[in-house]
Amino acid sequence: MKQIIFAGGIHGVGKSTLCREITHALSISYLSASEVLKWTDINVDAKNKKVVNISDTQNRLINGLEATIKSGKVYLLDGHYCLFNMDNQVIPVPMETFIKINPIALILVTGSISVIKATLEQRDHKIYDTEVLELMQEREASYANEIAVCLNVPLFIFDKKANNLNNLIKQIHESLA
Repeated sequence: MKQIIFAGGIHGVGKSTLCREITHALSISYLSASEVLKWTDINVDAKNKKVVNISDTQNRLINGLEATIKSGKVYLLDGHYCLFNMDNQVIPVPMETFIKINPIALILVTGSISVIKATLEQRDHKIYDTEVLELMQEREASYANEIAVCLNVPLFIFDKKANNLNNLIKQIHESLA
């Protein structure tokens, strides 16, 4: 596809808000992986973060992207590098998914686990385990680096604590030039 910048990070870190700010600043289009793969069609509880069949879900994502992407446009896709399976294990999204997406660049959004936990609990009205969230963020970071190396694309890290948005926008703009 080579028209997509992929932004990933754990649930509740603020990917959607960040992506909207970036797309506004750079005049590019925003896509949410959940919307593209129609998460609400395959999961009766949209707040449930566990994925029954990761392979099927990723196939839905690729098919949705192929139907959505218009030639000549650049998109920022908000998604995940890793997912929770039904046993609450952190599972990397298959590398094949990222190969098919063929991103221009990757963004990893990180933040304070205590802030993320509070955000999720307020939004979803349930308790989240701090250790599980820490593990998810560590795995997302490790796998994002692995993907960037495998695909030979830049990985930009946005740490919500440092709030380096202007620097991130500048780096993305330069990668598009």
